[in-house]
Amino acid sequence: MAHAFPLIDTAHCIALEGADARRFAQAQFSGDVSALLPGHWQWNAWLTAQGRVHALMHLVDAADGRLLAVLRGGGDAETLRAALARYLLRLRVAVTVETFTACSGDPVPTGTAKREADAFVLGYGNRSLRLGTLSGGPPDTDAQHRWRLADIRAGWPRLPTGEPEFLPPAIGLARLGAVAYDKGCYPGQEIAARLRYRGGHKWRLARLQGCAPLPVGEIRTASGSPAVWILDLVPVGGRFEALATVHVGQSSEINLLGNIYTVQSTFDV
Repeated sequence: MAHAFPLIDTAHCIALEGADARRFAQAQFSGDVSALLPGHWQWNAWLTAQGRVHALMHLVDAADGRLLAVLRGGGDAETLRAALARYLLRLRVAVTVETFTACSGDPVPTGTAKREADAFVLGYGNRSLRLGTLSGGPPDTDAQHRWRLADIRAGWPRLPTGEPEFLPPAIGLARLGAVAYDKGCYPGQEIAARLRYRGGHKWRLARLQGCAPLPVGEIRTASGSPAVWILDLVPVGGRFEALATVHVGQSSEINLLGNIYTVQSTFDV
């Protein structure tokens, strides 16, 4: 099936619907859901009680009574839905999984979300994410690489599958506005606040560049210094760019599996 916009992925989402959906999201997620306006999206996360990032999302107010959490990597959507639903208690909220095609679209102002005839469109500034009806077509590899490279250069992380579950500073969540420190309690809030106000966390998000491919996941450095976690990596003109979690004490050059990668930029608060 031909697409007017290039297909880049399948988007897995968790929908919250009902009279108490916003109240439930505010109590469970780390971002300030009360600041989310209809027809907009925000960065948000669901933390464990230990303050680790269990789910990372773009949370959308669909302006139709629903909140839609567009998951950015991490675990299985149904597993996350079931885990989240355990905290509903007597709240009037339906928690369901929805799956869409994810296509790369034209520029739309960052943070906006609108419905078009055949898609729901999230504005990312110089591009947009179009969530549409599922189809069996394969992704457009070139468009997918361009999309992932834009995420890498913007410092927009995706969670790897399985372990580890990162603490918020390791993937730059405060910079993205995915962690609020001035709202009521939510899972992991005490840990998140302690890391912000008392310091002590030794990991941060960085963009790396090198000449050889690397696997996504944990990589031990040749010098025996702390490991680097590669979150994503794409080829760019004979080289490779990666988004990674690195130790704050890492030098500007890192030996990874015998290959020198340089730190191009870091994404601090």
